[in-house]
Amino acid sequence: MINILLPLVIIFILQLLFYSWWWIVLVPLVLGFLEKDSALKASAGTGLGVFLLWFGMAVYQWKNGGEIIVARVSEVMGVGSGLVLALATGLIGFLVALVAGYAGFSLRKVLIKEYQIS
Repeated sequence: MINILLPLVIIFILQLLFYSWWWIVLVPLVLGFLEKDSALKASAGTGLGVFLLWFGMAVYQWKNGGEIIVARVSEVMGVGSGLVLALATGLIGFLVALVAGYAGFSLRKVLIKEYQIS
């Protein structure tokens, strides 16, 4: 549970302070690097945290004044529903964070193995 909530809270705060999307890459990369147990915890936890954050924010913005833009973007993309668009937004965040978390975990394994051989 902490593997999901920690990236969610950290990325939420950083996106409020510094409005940029690439926090979903840096934070899971660092958290994946710090994870010692398994690649599944490193990647899936950060991925689910980012999915919940981006899906929740997409739904929040859709329901609080973003109906017009969500309807237009949904129509252009051919998905037909704002909920499907919010799910797609969350899925993109999930996949990016999943890969970043796994990359951080793999980087730790490579660096630790490299230092143990020397």
